[in-house]
Amino acid sequence: MNTLRLLLLIFIINAADSLIIHTSFGHLEGAEIGDYHLFKKIPFAKPPVGNLRFQKPEAAGKWDGIRSAIEYGPACMSNSSKTKSPQKWVDEDCLHVNIFTSKKCLKSRNCAIAVYIHGGGLTYDSAVMFNDTVLLDTFVKRDVILVIPGFRLGIFSHFTVHNQNVAPNNLALYDITLALEFVKSEIHSFGGNSQKITLFGHSYGGGLASMMTFSSEINRDLSLFQQAIVMSGGFYFEELKDHIEGTKRFVEYANCSVPLKLERKMERSQQEMYMMKCLQKLSGMELLRIQRLLEDKGYPDFGGVILREPLFPDVKKFELLKSPKNIPMLTGCTNLEFDHESIKVPFGKYLEFENPDECDEKYRNDVESGVENRGNHTDKTQGIILPLKLQINNLLENNVTAYLYEYTYPKHGRHTDDLSYIMGVHAFEKDENEVHLEQVYKDMVINFIKLGEPGMGFEKSEQNESTYFDIYWNETTGERPRMRKYFEKEVTDYWLKEMIEFDQKVTETKKKLKQISLKTVPFIEKPLEQNDEAGTLIGVSLIAISIFLIGCIFGRYCCLRRRNLYIRLDGNNYENAGNF
Repeated sequence: MNTLRLLLLIFIINAADSLIIHTSFGHLEGAEIGDYHLFKKIPFAKPPVGNLRFQKPEAAGKWDGIRSAIEYGPACMSNSSKTKSPQKWVDEDCLHVNIFTSKKCLKSRNCAIAVYIHGGGLTYDSAVMFNDTVLLDTFVKRDVILVIPGFRLGIFSHFTVHNQNVAPNNLALYDITLALEFVKSEIHSFGGNSQKITLFGHSYGGGLASMMTFSSEINRDLSLFQQAIVMSGGFYFEELKDHIEGTKRFVEYANCSVPLKLERKMERSQQEMYMMKCLQKLSGMELLRIQRLLEDKGYPDFGGVILREPLFPDVKKFELLKSPKNIPMLTGCTNLEFDHESIKVPFGKYLEFENPDECDEKYRNDVESGVENRGNHTDKTQGIILPLKLQINNLLENNVTAYLYEYTYPKHGRHTDDLSYIMGVHAFEKDENEVHLEQVYKDMVINFIKLGEPGMGFEKSEQNESTYFDIYWNETTGERPRMRKYFEKEVTDYWLKEMIEFDQKVTETKKKLKQISLKTVPFIEKPLEQNDEAGTLIGVSLIAISIFLIGCIFGRYCCLRRRNLYIRLDGNNYENAGNF
């Protein structure tokens, strides 16, 4: 019987006009375009439905016969008004990889691989939204295999509870990690070398690539990827309590809350299990309907990553950067990013200052008085620049290779505009300079993926002078991309030098005031409630002195009325405002 099946398979392979390859899971038939081969909708995990909904992905099982990999599968579940790229077909059965390779790679079995993580704040966008022609021209034509995995979004990735034995947090990252495991074990069948994998992302996809690169718990042996490309990506994490609050709200709208009479009898983990089981019984489209309803009502999106074990150590987010793995990185941004948006960012909290309120107060006052010009950037653009610079600094301090760029051509310099050069989305009609800039982007990315260096005179970043590659082109003046010094000096000096010093001084002042109070208090022998005039006088004097000292030190920053029009800086809100 086995011999008969083998003969039948050989006959089918010889008769077909398309390539059929063998993987550990079974045979795949892909589409053929000249010397290029496209394999789509390859499952790397079981469909996360039924009891697998809200659980870690389980590796896909083997299949019999020849599986068609010619057409794209569905996008993962999303339905948001905040994206300009709505998906035409969505389904929970979306944990697939799409692989683009060539005859040359299949022959050599030694091509480098780029694994691209799409953006969208873990709320929208997908692995099936790109232009095949552009992907083949950017990557496969230059002997790089491209892999684009799907991963769960929204409530399907963000059903969040305290007990991770009930439902693990950060399911999207588990999906991406399992996809990388698939690539590691199977990419040789597509002509790739598993020791030449670059994790690559733009916008929130770049943020995910950063998180996975700097996490001490993910890719510990560097077998999943050995390099990283982070384009216009931040370093944003969500609060666990906010995700839990959002989950409870979702459960209420789905009529899956624990009845009061049962709630009194249940432990918290039992209540969480009850809610999860209830949601697992509803259809995926019903969950998506509720998610869109909550979005339309103005509630926070179900997106972003929680800084929580086991994927991340229990430290502050920027502590993650201090002990990086030896993973070379190419990273940068555009010089306009979000300069068209004026949303305020609570930098004091975001940058983890010891005195966030005082730092925010100083910043707002400095901006209004003209002391701080922010390099003419809005808060949101600075929210890209600052974590990028912190990452570069920490890589260089630990002798890890890092390349830094900035795209400064102004015509199309907003967030995601440059993505059109390499992935074909957010496309625009290119002028005579942008035609060349597209080529620069492709060469930069491909050279780094294949050779570990971007070429074109793009040198490693140097920390003392903060060197970077200025991507600019002007046919009229003859200007070309070149290395420059002092990347976004106004912004980085203000926040990473001046504000740090200010924050330290505030902390020191608070300590001194506390010491003065502690030294003075013992001389008050009688409490104020005894109506002792001397005690009352001393107590009032202490208060007056404290107020006077605080007024002297912070008078400049307390004279103006504080504004509280802040947004909660989290992964999905920050990115959603940009319509990625």
